[in-house]
Amino acid sequence: GTGRDCYVLSQLVGENGLVVGVDMTDNQLKTARRHIDFHTKKFGYSKPNVEFVKGYLEKLDALDLQPGSFDVIVSNCVINLAEDKPAVLRHAHKLLKEGGELYFADVYADRRIPAELKGDPVLYGECLGGALYWNDFQTLAKNTGFYDPRLVADSPIEVRDSAIATSLGNIQFYSGTY
Repeated sequence: GTGRDCYVLSQLVGENGLVVGVDMTDNQLKTARRHIDFHTKKFGYSKPNVEFVKGYLEKLDALDLQPGSFDVIVSNCVINLAEDKPAVLRHAHKLLKEGGELYFADVYADRRIPAELKGDPVLYGECLGGALYWNDFQTLAKNTGFYDPRLVADSPIEVRDSAIATSLGNIQFYSGTY
C-alpha cells in the first residue's frame, strides 16, 4: 500500500533493522518510496531501514528475498485478496527464520464463501469475497508449516450496505488478527 505499516515497523526495528514492503502496483510503490527520506530523518537514522519491492504475495519466492532471513512477516488485510492463499503462506513460511512469526490481520467468515460470491468484483473489492472460513484457515496454516496459529484479537464486521448484506445472506464476517 502506501507504506504506512512499513514505516511504523521501521521505527520498531530501529536503524540497524530492515523492513521490506511488497506491493504489486507501481503507483503504490511510488507513493511508499516517496516517504523514505522523510521517515529516515524523522526517526533520526543515518540511513534508510525500509525498502519496497514489486511483487505478488503468491510469488514471494520469485523476489530477491533470502529464505530464512525474516524474524517477522506482517500483513495487514491483503491475504484475503490473494487468489492462491496456500502459496502466500507457504512462501512466507520459507522466508521466516526458525521461530519466526507471521503476524497478520485479515477478514474471515464464519462459513465458506460460495463460488458465485467469491467471483463478485464488488465483494472482492470490499475484501469479503476472498475471506477465508476460520476453520479452513486453521487447516491451511498448519499444512503450510504454521503448526500453532493463534488468534490474537477479533471483532465482528457489520456490513452496512443493504444490497451487499442481502447478497451475503447469513454469512458473518470478522476482522481477525493471527
